Amino acid sequence: MGVRVLHVPAKLSGAVDSGNLSESMKRAAAFLKSSALRKIASGVPPPNAPLTAAVKKGTKTLQDRGILRNSIASRSTEARAEASTNIKYARIQQEGGTVKAQSGKKLWIPAGAKTRELQRKYMAAKPGDLIKEMRKHGYVFAKNKSGRVFYAIPPEGKNGKRGTPFALFILKDSVEIPARPFLYISEADERFIMGIFDGAVTEKIQERIDRNDS
Repeated sequence: MGVRVLHVPAKLSGAVDSGNLSESMKRAAAFLKSSALRKIASGVPPPNAPLTAAVKKGTKTLQDRGILRNSIASRSTEARAEASTNIKYARIQQEGGTVKAQSGKKLWIPAGAKTRELQRKYMAAKPGDLIKEMRKHGYVFAKNKSGRVFYAIPPEGKNGKRGTPFALFILKDSVEIPARPFLYISEADERFIMGIFDGAVTEKIQERIDRNDS
């Protein structure tokens, strides 16, 4: 389920027919989308954990491959304006929560930037797909004694020896995701949006007055 922000100016309802506000709703929706994009671009606190920052090679939150940012869309009707995303993981990014592994399984967390580089190299986003592709290229794998770290051992070189093992994934039962809201209406947003509707309402009321006077 995606996350969306709706803005219906209740205090203006009844001032004019809602159909007269369709263009203003369109402008408001476009603004809500741009506002969400600005929030993401500026970095939403709290900061990334050290491991996440290492994997992403960056400290800004909600920014990695651009999937979330590119998914935000604006929509409007005659009586509603919204900015929303259909990305499944958007809700937990917005509200925070715990991601738990399915019964009998583990969450496979990239152990560092090298894992992400290999995912790009072999075009394999899922852990199983990456392991499959790496195995084709001569890698072998092992876990540490606790079973919490999954290591990759590079293929044999010209000297007949394998390279140094490195952590590929960290296996966890659950992961805590802090809330990083990016879809919401700030005070500055509200002032701008209400300005859109105030202008539209004033114009429509004046039109009505002019018709009555004529």
